[in-house]
Amino acid sequence: MKNLLSHSFTFQTDSTTTPSGKFENIIYLNDEDNIKHFVQYIQYHENDDSSINVRHMNIKMDRTYFLEIANVCINNRERRRLFFSTLGKRRFGASNKHFDSYLSHTTLDEEYLLSKYIKNYEYTEFESCHIEKTQHSTNKYRIYIIQENDLHIVFLDQLNITSRKKIHKIFCTDITNDELEFYNNITVPIQRVNYVFNKIGKNFFKKSDQTQLKKSTHYKTNEELACSMLITDANDMERTSRIQDNSTFRKLQEKRSEAGRVDMALYKAADALINNPTQETETTFSLDLAVFKAHIKDISGLKEITQYLANVHELALTHTISYLLSKNDQDLQDIFLYILESFNTWNQHLYAEEENIKSFNAASIDLADALRYFVDICYKFKHDYQCVDAKEEIQEEVQTAVELEVVTEPEISFTSAKSYFSEIDIDSEVYEELRELERDIDVLSYAAAYTEDINSALIDFFEGYTRVLNPLFEFKDLSYSLMLLNQKLAEYEIDENAEMLLMLMRGLVSDLLEWKRTVLIEQTAEDIHFMDKSFYSNIAQIEMSLSNKEEAVSEEAFGDDDFIEFF
Repeated sequence: MKNLLSHSFTFQTDSTTTPSGKFENIIYLNDEDNIKHFVQYIQYHENDDSSINVRHMNIKMDRTYFLEIANVCINNRERRRLFFSTLGKRRFGASNKHFDSYLSHTTLDEEYLLSKYIKNYEYTEFESCHIEKTQHSTNKYRIYIIQENDLHIVFLDQLNITSRKKIHKIFCTDITNDELEFYNNITVPIQRVNYVFNKIGKNFFKKSDQTQLKKSTHYKTNEELACSMLITDANDMERTSRIQDNSTFRKLQEKRSEAGRVDMALYKAADALINNPTQETETTFSLDLAVFKAHIKDISGLKEITQYLANVHELALTHTISYLLSKNDQDLQDIFLYILESFNTWNQHLYAEEENIKSFNAASIDLADALRYFVDICYKFKHDYQCVDAKEEIQEEVQTAVELEVVTEPEISFTSAKSYFSEIDIDSEVYEELRELERDIDVLSYAAAYTEDINSALIDFFEGYTRVLNPLFEFKDLSYSLMLLNQKLAEYEIDENAEMLLMLMRGLVSDLLEWKRTVLIEQTAEDIHFMDKSFYSNIAQIEMSLSNKEEAVSEEAFGDDDFIEFF
């Protein structure tokens, strides 16, 4: 059954790219009494050969926005502005911490703009310029503007908060001097936000595909020819609106038809790994994960999931996951199983016979969160178990010389510093930061006692090494261990173990400086991990020293008959 179009508005807008210097525009709205409301926008211009180039966009709207556009008391310029503002808001997807740029100038570098945002605003407190509340969620907005030559770059942060999740999306667009002046003259916060969304929607529309149509006897005018693009069937409206608003889901659907169920192989490999954690099952898991990563890598809406899958893949390549699972840690197994459940739910929505985009988007958030938590917990658990292994080695009796002679070391492949850094570029600022850290921690060498100042200096020193090591995957474990150590030092109060702590800290700092010299600076080390055993041995002893006071307090606070269980 056809769905009658109850409103249509036609008008011209200026153009610098068309032969006539004008665009012809048509806005169509479906019947007001329909339960669902759609607005279609057509823009076209005539070519020299009498054909026309047409862009067409169809979006589903809330009734409030729909009626505002349908209002006969506003002009076509306002209708156009409302359409593009709504189109811009439809760009908000399900990916958390996602950076989307909608730029009219192709010369602008998106990676450079992202680095500018991270440097200036990523860790800035979220101070909202406007807040919108609905029955189910709250949207908070903030806007930052920086100048790049003759353009102004606008960063719009949208924080969507529900009872279940928080999603932070970063939009980026560019405006001219005249547009900035117009923006600055707007005094109402919601109008400023809508103005930025208008620019986002307009740039998104400009980059959508054009269709060339040639005149035929069926259409007497260009307008009739352009209107042949209109969708009049309600079901088709719903379908095309979903396609334009849910490109992530659609792209995955296309990939599914091309490559089949690659998710099933990954699911089975992960299940085999958790039930039998060996290097062999982990290698199979790693290969299937690499295939799945390639399957989704070009889908912008899955950048967060792709990033965490890459982290999981790196953990699998180093056999970290099988090492941890072999410890039979129930907590880690539960977390891994939770990822499998999240992955399974995500795929169920993707492959369901009846589409439910909202459920798929929610499942995408859950999967990303589960992966992020799994990656973080792997580094923490690896630190914990490496420290446990180190403690056991500390407490073992030293083997006799005869025993040492008969011990056969397993074959281990080493990566030299020269080989490792031949493929990795490190900014010169990193070396300068390490030199400053070494100068700052020099106070440790002549300190007579462990003081609050020494403790603060150590926290700054380890924090600096954490920043340097964290981007280097091979040293991410050490980076995470130093971060955990810093957390304990931040809570430490000087006690009777301080003298021992001072000695242990000198050993750890000395090891780090030696590592820096042979691995990072001179790059003469035959094995980039040659100091790992010493690192974790020192860290384990430091943590034992820091925990002695906590254990003593615990024993004083509770007698033998007292017992408190924490959940």
